[in-house]
Amino acid sequence: MGREVDKVLVDAHCHLHEYNDAEVRSIGDLGIYVVSVSDDYKSSLKTLEISKRYGWVIPAIGLHPWNVDINYIDELKNIERLLLENQLVRVIGEVGLDKKFKPYTLQYQDIVFRRFAEIAREKDFALNIHAANAWREVLDILYRYDVSLAIIHWYTGPLELIKEIVDRGYYITVNMAIAIQQKYREVVKVAPLDIMLVESDAPYRYRGLEFHPREITGVFRYVAELKGLDSNEVRNSIMKNSYKFLKRLEIL
Repeated sequence: MGREVDKVLVDAHCHLHEYNDAEVRSIGDLGIYVVSVSDDYKSSLKTLEISKRYGWVIPAIGLHPWNVDINYIDELKNIERLLLENQLVRVIGEVGLDKKFKPYTLQYQDIVFRRFAEIAREKDFALNIHAANAWREVLDILYRYDVSLAIIHWYTGPLELIKEIVDRGYYITVNMAIAIQQKYREVVKVAPLDIMLVESDAPYRYRGLEFHPREITGVFRYVAELKGLDSNEVRNSIMKNSYKFLKRLEIL
């Protein structure tokens, strides 16, 4: 895979563990890197297995806030062990807080996410974050634990928090929901290009859209239209961000 700045692209948030082997191989033909996030211990094991077979896969190990409940301890311990014992791992995810869909387990989500933030600081790992309606709380925890590298997946939070994300050197991801989700479009208008990465969040389905890694280049046109820029300028900027992200993870 080419390593020149203008040839590097990352799908910064994808659930490869949900695809079969043939589908994963076909994604490899796209010539991109994929941050493959996990949802729990079982999917984390599958993610690691996939990453050992394909050099373009960046494994992210984690426990999705939707899968956190009162019985979180054993699952968290198993995932911690994977994080600490596997040298392939440089990203923790998908992790975070969710006040929108799972507010009734927030007390347990908070404990789990703080532990992941602690590991990220200790090991200098990146966090790949889900933060539905918990944008402020997530940023506060990142500050509290001095996390140096984070991707805030599908950011549709308050516009006034974007400056804090920029100041901390974190990234936000943009996917094809930008075509129809008004709040997402507002975020993209305000956020500077140099904090943007693209993602598929595949194989997620959203309001009639079926996300897939092959669609991430389609994001460039929408970002360009919203910001009044040339599509190639957007493409080059996001590819440079991708390159910097991979360098920061010591993958390039």
